[in-house]
Amino acid sequence: MNMAIIGSGHIGGTLGRAWAKKGHRVTFGSRDPQGDRMRALLESIGPNASAASVQEASLSGDLIVLAVPGTEIERVLEEAGELRGKIVVNATILFDGRSADAEVRRLAEGARVVRAFHTSTWEALANPRFGGGNATLFMSGEDEDAKRTVYRLGAEAGFDMVDAGGAEAMAEIEKALFTFWTVLSPKFGRDYAIRVLRREEAQPY
Repeated sequence: MNMAIIGSGHIGGTLGRAWAKKGHRVTFGSRDPQGDRMRALLESIGPNASAASVQEASLSGDLIVLAVPGTEIERVLEEAGELRGKIVVNATILFDGRSADAEVRRLAEGARVVRAFHTSTWEALANPRFGGGNATLFMSGEDEDAKRTVYRLGAEAGFDMVDAGGAEAMAEIEKALFTFWTVLSPKFGRDYAIRVLRREEAQPY
């Protein structure tokens, strides 16, 4: 798959590295695609990764991952241009009380938005194995085909993916996880994850 990752920090860089290793073509969208920091990232990932402007990356990607600070959502979506019909994976977080999910769906009009890869620390994204199990990540959205694609990409990268359903269910999960992080981070630091245990069941996708 050709995918664009808008953002090359901890989240974007980590996900891009994982998917490039699986053979996907990853283009990072950046304000400085020729900068030293980007060149170092591309060298560390290998030939399946490249960099371009936000608009060029978005045009080339079959799937677009937003992995930027919440304050940058409006800017990068404006730079990205027309996203109608494309899968947009929203991994952003807002800390001002607004819903990052609602904001991306409002600004990326016509896009097939899936909320995912935001319910874990980047350290757990980089290494989702903990003992004999792997970290659970939650995803949500309204487009079943888009969710199926994101589910498979998450599983490829080593995560236990759980489809929470729609936006309201994800909002409740986010509240619960924020409480977990507040209580557990002082004890465990950042390199820990949540795992949902369940009886054997058919995979949703």
